[in-house]
Amino acid sequence: MPDGLTADQVIARLDAPVMRIGAERTEWDCVRDDHAAMAAAGEWTDLLEALRYTDQERVMASGGRRVAPLISEGMRAGLSAAIAAGDWTAAKAELAALEALFDRHSEDYCAAQVLAQGHIDMASARRRSVPDGQISRDAWEEGAAHYERAEALVTEFDPIEEMSPLLAATRYALLPGIEDGVAVCREWYEDWVDLDPEDAEAHAAHAVNMLPGWHGTLSGFEREARRAVRMTEGVTGKAAYAVYHFTAMKVLGDLSPTVDLEYFCEAIADYQSATGCQHRANVSAHLLSGLAMEFRKEGASAAYALTKVRAALSDVLWNRLREIQMDCWTTGPESLAFALAEVFGPALKRGARIVRRGEGLGTLVRRS
Repeated sequence: MPDGLTADQVIARLDAPVMRIGAERTEWDCVRDDHAAMAAAGEWTDLLEALRYTDQERVMASGGRRVAPLISEGMRAGLSAAIAAGDWTAAKAELAALEALFDRHSEDYCAAQVLAQGHIDMASARRRSVPDGQISRDAWEEGAAHYERAEALVTEFDPIEEMSPLLAATRYALLPGIEDGVAVCREWYEDWVDLDPEDAEAHAAHAVNMLPGWHGTLSGFEREARRAVRMTEGVTGKAAYAVYHFTAMKVLGDLSPTVDLEYFCEAIADYQSATGCQHRANVSAHLLSGLAMEFRKEGASAAYALTKVRAALSDVLWNRLREIQMDCWTTGPESLAFALAEVFGPALKRGARIVRRGEGLGTLVRRS
C-alpha cells in the first residue's frame, strides 16, 4: 500500500461503480431461473425448442457464457436442488421425470442431452457423497450405472450432425465415467471446439484433463495450451492460453511452472477483448493482482515477473475495467485494494481519487 494508507482507505478513494454481483452473473442467473420456472410449469415443448435454437445458433449471454447450457441447467433445476440437499429419493424422482420427457421426445437430441447431463450430475454427486479416504462400492456402482445410461443416450446422436456444441460438451463430460477416456478426450475436445471455437468452457474442461493426475503431464499441458491457441487464434487470439492457465491455477493453487509469463499476459488481454465484458475484466484484474502480491513477496528474484504482471494489471485497470464486481474478487477486498494501490499509488499519495475515465479507470485530484 502507499505509505500512510490502509486497504480500507484505498478503497474509500474509489469513486467508480462498485457492485456486489455483476450484471453478467445476474443475467446468467435470470436465464437459468426463468427456464426453471418454465420447467416447473410443464412447458417442456417450448423449452426444447428454446434449447435447440440457442444451441445451434450459438447464442451468447453477456460475459461469454452460452445460453443453451443455462437453459439446460434450468430444466434440471429440480434435480440440482435435490442433489444439493442430499435428498437422493427426490433426486431419483426428478431423474424419472426427465426420463419421461425423453420417452415423449426420443428423436430430439435436446431431450437426450438434458437427461444425459442429469445422469452425469447424479453420478458425480453420488461419488462425491462418499467421505474423503473412503470407498463405497454401492455409491461407485450407482455412479457407474448413471454414466452408462448417459453414454447410451449421448451416443444415439452425433454432435457434428446435430450442429450441437451442447451435445459435444455433454459427451465430453462423460470422460470421468468411461474406461477409454484417455483415447477419446482429445477427439471429443476438438469436436467441441470445431463446433464453437469461441466458447471458453471447452478449453477449461480440457485443461483439467491435461494436468498431471488426470490424463496429462506439465510439459504436455503447455503443448496443449499452445495447440488450443492455434485452433482458435482466428477468433479469440491467444485467449485459450489464458483459460488453460487460469484453470491450472484453480487446480494446482499456483501458476504452472511451465507458463510463459509474457505470453500469458498477452493472452489475458485477448481473453478480455474476446467479449469486452466487465466480468472478464474483473476476473483478469483479480488474478493479476494475486500474482503481483506473490511476486512482491518474493523480492528481487521475481522482479522481472513482477514487471510483466504490473504492466498487464495497469492495462486492465487503465483501459478495460470500468466497474468493480465484487463477486469476481474471490479473495476479498484486500486484493482489490492492492491492485488499486499498485497501479494508482503515486496519485493516491497526492490525495487523488480513483474515477471512471474512458474505457477504464483513472485518477482525479478534486479541487476544493
